[in-house]
Amino acid sequence: MFSVEVCLSQPSRLIQTALGAVEIACLGEGPTVLSVHGGPGGCDQGLLMALPLLQAGFRVIAPSRPGYLGTPLSSGVHLEEQADLLAALLDALELPSVGVVGASAGGPPAYLLASRHPDRVQSLVVIDGVTQAYHKGEQLSAWEEAIFLSRPGIGLMDWLGRHFPGTVVSNLLKTESSLSPEALQERVSEVMHSPDKLAFVQAMMRTMSDRFQQRHEGVRNDLKQLAAISQLDLTAIRCPTLILHGEADRDVLPEDARWAHGQIEAAELHWIPGGSHLAFWIAPDAAEAQAHAVAVLQKAAEPCADLSDGRADLPS
Repeated sequence: MFSVEVCLSQPSRLIQTALGAVEIACLGEGPTVLSVHGGPGGCDQGLLMALPLLQAGFRVIAPSRPGYLGTPLSSGVHLEEQADLLAALLDALELPSVGVVGASAGGPPAYLLASRHPDRVQSLVVIDGVTQAYHKGEQLSAWEEAIFLSRPGIGLMDWLGRHFPGTVVSNLLKTESSLSPEALQERVSEVMHSPDKLAFVQAMMRTMSDRFQQRHEGVRNDLKQLAAISQLDLTAIRCPTLILHGEADRDVLPEDARWAHGQIEAAELHWIPGGSHLAFWIAPDAAEAQAHAVAVLQKAAEPCADLSDGRADLPS
């Protein structure tokens, strides 16, 4: 049975590709999905965010993006380079094509993989992904930077999450959503009364705080690269595409989802009502959004499902 603890404890390994080294962690059996994490993050977060897919019967390959954990920043500084690196990873693993899921700061590399290497992506699911200039790093106050971009600050948030979870859930949703005070209080209560959703929030904090020094270079690079985006040109994407976005996301604004939807032919845009930046996992309608993502990935993978079965050379 897959759980948050299984995701966080799964060993990783380093894969040498034609464009540089990539750390990956893998779990599951079935059609293969590449899970591209946000920031701060790493391959552990990639597995965690794909937990609903693991439980639905997918095999998940979760790379650490450049600058995170075991993947050196030199493997791909720019977003286009990160997309090409993901294609090189598929080459190294001898995977012709896969489903791709990207979240938040992992959205641009996922989008660009589908745009630059269309034959490698069976279907694309993007959750609250960035598509336009992201300046939040420049807008942080000194206090917010000390909390969210420093080892002591992130460590404190993790400790509070373990011992005073209600405070952390409340502060996280306040920061990541535009919910009214009444709706925020109701959402916090719901998460606190759901063991699975609370465990996800606590685990997500761990994927940002554990080994923070090994994630810090990736965070800084993300903020620089995302701020340099004007608007991603996504018109070349032709694979089945599902864009999921929380209506009340205050981190990556809903306009980013609208831009992608307008750029990608036949893309489907699914709003998560009253959803924060973590809506796909903890909103009241999270299960519906997850089922929708599973259906899109399964439908595209059906003709190719046997490609991921019985491969001795794929890490497990």
